[in-house]
Amino acid sequence: MLLFFPPARWPNFLCVCSVFSSGSVQLHWSQWPPSKNDTTPKWFCTSKGLLGCGPSGIMAGDAIITDSGAMHVAGVPIVNPSTIVVWEVTPGPGNGFQVAPKTSTSCAVPPLSPPNWAGFAPLAAYLFSWQDYLLSEAKQGKKQTDQNLLDAVPLYCSPVSNFSAYVSPEAAAQSAATTTWGSGVTAVAFDPTRAGSVIAVVIVEGMKMILM
Repeated sequence: MLLFFPPARWPNFLCVCSVFSSGSVQLHWSQWPPSKNDTTPKWFCTSKGLLGCGPSGIMAGDAIITDSGAMHVAGVPIVNPSTIVVWEVTPGPGNGFQVAPKTSTSCAVPPLSPPNWAGFAPLAAYLFSWQDYLLSEAKQGKKQTDQNLLDAVPLYCSPVSNFSAYVSPEAAAQSAATTTWGSGVTAVAFDPTRAGSVIAVVIVEGMKMILM
């Protein structure tokens, strides 16, 4: 579970990204810092977006907001433990799907595509538009059920890159980095100082290598 404080293009925002071993991602978010008049900050959540890593799920994962404001998730599919896949988490149900949000209301429901708001990343604008809508509904005395809310805010995860973590003994001997040979990955993490451009990987033998 990862906590994100306001990075570029995610202003006044606290987001929790849960990466599940079953191979899905879910976001919980809230305004940050909380309003002085709000003694109990309101949290919102999305539905679970499938990573598409096979029926067995993933054995390691991490998430980060890039410099462009995109959310990337890295994971190691259980069916292929020497491969690391990076997905981008985007608004809506994905290409080719037309889904009507399962909310019962007379007000305009936010679109499944993100609004174009200056200074906001598309995913942040998408979540904020749903936040404004749900707060407006609450002020009118309308309360959505937890299940309706889970169905209402879909996410789509698309792979943007994948690479092998296998290192042969010969390559390890020639590497200037701290690297050992091996194939199975036990942990993966984005370098927060590099905004997702560098991933640290721990392989079975216990040594660390940096993949650029």
